[in-house]
Amino acid sequence: MKKINLIIIICLQFIFKIESQNYNPDLFLKDYSGDMIITTQVKAERNKAILRGTEAKKNRDFVLENYSGIQPSIYPAWDEGFWPKKKPELLKDFNFDTKFFDELVNWGVENEFHIMHHCLIFPNKYFPKWFSKTNYSANELEYILEKFIVEVLNSNDNKNKVDVFNVINEIFAMGRSGKYRVSGNEKEDCKWMDMGFEKDNSGLVGEQNINSEHPIFVRRVFEIASELTDAKLEIRDFNIAFGGKKADGLYQLVKHLKNSGVRIDAVGFQCHLNVGINYDYEKLRKNIKRFTELGVEVYITELDVGLNLWGQGGNHKRVSDVIKSQSDWNNFFEEQNKIYYNLVKTAKESGVKLISDWGFRDDIPYGGWRKDQKAWMVNKDYSRKGAYYAVLKALYDAEQTKK
Repeated sequence: MKKINLIIIICLQFIFKIESQNYNPDLFLKDYSGDMIITTQVKAERNKAILRGTEAKKNRDFVLENYSGIQPSIYPAWDEGFWPKKKPELLKDFNFDTKFFDELVNWGVENEFHIMHHCLIFPNKYFPKWFSKTNYSANELEYILEKFIVEVLNSNDNKNKVDVFNVINEIFAMGRSGKYRVSGNEKEDCKWMDMGFEKDNSGLVGEQNINSEHPIFVRRVFEIASELTDAKLEIRDFNIAFGGKKADGLYQLVKHLKNSGVRIDAVGFQCHLNVGINYDYEKLRKNIKRFTELGVEVYITELDVGLNLWGQGGNHKRVSDVIKSQSDWNNFFEEQNKIYYNLVKTAKESGVKLISDWGFRDDIPYGGWRKDQKAWMVNKDYSRKGAYYAVLKALYDAEQTKK
């Protein structure tokens, strides 16, 4: 009898093991993410609110069910940002308000989330307008830079509560040249370039040598932050995931910093993707590999899949210019699902340590970002779209290839 019972137990264990390996579409994203962190952008208020607002509880519930991390997005001037709204009269009067960031961090800690902050240093458009219009010297800019970083990281003990600081974002020129943004007063310029430049130390030559010198402020940001925290320090940009000159420029910068003894831990590929583009996922795989071989982690940091409405000189299309029928939407969703699946599966198989979407719900995004494009994974009523199941299946399939 004991022998029969033992056989039954072994059979049940075998059946359970087989069933546990089968794909279950009713599970949640974090159930299939394995050792990769899956994250979403969150804010304190408005459409991505997890703390206040009419949708905050539903958003919280969705985040708690699906993710192992959160990406609080608090900018210098946006979303109740850090910077003073009026220009301080004296440098010593510069003070930065972190309370909206602190409350998101504390919520993440309470719920045992991996926390990645976005972001500290940007081009001009993310700062108050008075900043780009003020002629600060290089020394004054460095003073402001250090005070900003120190206050944000020391406040609320954020330096020990946050796991990743995205310290620099979008400092490469808008095109795909791999060159840096220029100094100036325009919104796409970067005031921090006025701190000067230093000679390239990457050792790269020929076509790999995109820039002969690099902005000093980049090195200083990493040096200041690394003295304050053991959290990972990340730099990110857009139009770099699949290689090209812009990715080469970032690669050279990382190599320059590494060779200069500067701690840089991760690079982020934004991945605001579009239907109608034939993405080469083998190029993505190779690009991930070359960065990880430099000794940095690779993150997918701002994933969404929408319509390719961007035009030259601000001449952007509207959704109604390209979507004219339900059939058009059906075709869009079919391609959207494929892109989500292929991007997530390739990234996870290639060793990407973290994937963060740029929101999960099809509604009117704060600031009009991808308005009406239905670029995310769930419908406005939080029901799952094909994109959700595509990501879920991609996570599952990628995990199976590791076994």
